[in-house]
Amino acid sequence: MSLAEKLIEELEKSPELAERFKKIIQSAALDAIATEQRLLRSDFNRLLEEMKKIAQEQTKLRVDFTKIVEEQKSLREDFNKLSEEQKRLREDFMQLRTEFASLVEEQKKLREDFNKLSEEQKRLREDFMQLRVDFTKIVEEQKSLREDFNKLREDFNKMLLEISELKKGYGRLERRIESTFNAMISGLTDLSKYAGLTLEDFTRKILENYLKGMGVLPSDRSLRSETIDSEQIDIFCEDPAIVGEVTAYAESTKEAEKLLKKASVVRQKLGKEPKKYLLVMTTNKQVYKDIQKISEENEIELIVGRVV
Repeated sequence: MSLAEKLIEELEKSPELAERFKKIIQSAALDAIATEQRLLRSDFNRLLEEMKKIAQEQTKLRVDFTKIVEEQKSLREDFNKLSEEQKRLREDFMQLRTEFASLVEEQKKLREDFNKLSEEQKRLREDFMQLRVDFTKIVEEQKSLREDFNKLREDFNKMLLEISELKKGYGRLERRIESTFNAMISGLTDLSKYAGLTLEDFTRKILENYLKGMGVLPSDRSLRSETIDSEQIDIFCEDPAIVGEVTAYAESTKEAEKLLKKASVVRQKLGKEPKKYLLVMTTNKQVYKDIQKISEENEIELIVGRVV
């Protein structure tokens, strides 16, 4: 028999004991229930606090959830943008792939061209070496030419000295011829008195022969006097254009100025610049210097018979 069966048997035998046991059991049950109730109240309070915290957390979660929804929306937009960008990148990538393929082909061609250039460079190197040999020969030849040039320079310098001497002699000869011509003009002018010719006619004739001898005036041309726009010109030729002034004695530069004026008239009439000649039979030293200066400045050929 078990312990529980024995306890039941004893309680059936003693009602008083059973009543006491009942009260003990009831008292213990009430204490247990009270204790349990206190525990439940404590747990309930804890649950209320926990629920309160959960409610707060839930509110916070709701806010966070709203933020997450907004963030998710933003992420969706960014994702769409990234998707479009990825699409463009894919297109660019495909374009780059095509271009890369073209570059590969181009690189292949460049390699072929490079090989050709390499062969050409090799040939150029050989040609360069040959040129260096030829250059060395040219340097030697140049050295020889330099020696010959130096010899020629010495000969040339000697020739320059001889030419300089010839120029000096020619200048002296030219001055002597000019002096002789001027003296001849002076002497023949005196003879014109006995030939029945005016000074202008006689001088014009002498100048004509002189210019023909110098090749300035063609053999079929002649000098004459001419009046153009009321200007009396002592010596004139239309082709070649020549204008001249003759005077027995020049006491100032007036005769040169008159010649320049007449030359301007002839220039306007013929449309070209005439050769200018001023023939003075006699003048003094100072006037001669002044007239000579004007003649040099205006390209006048001055012929003076005698300077006193």
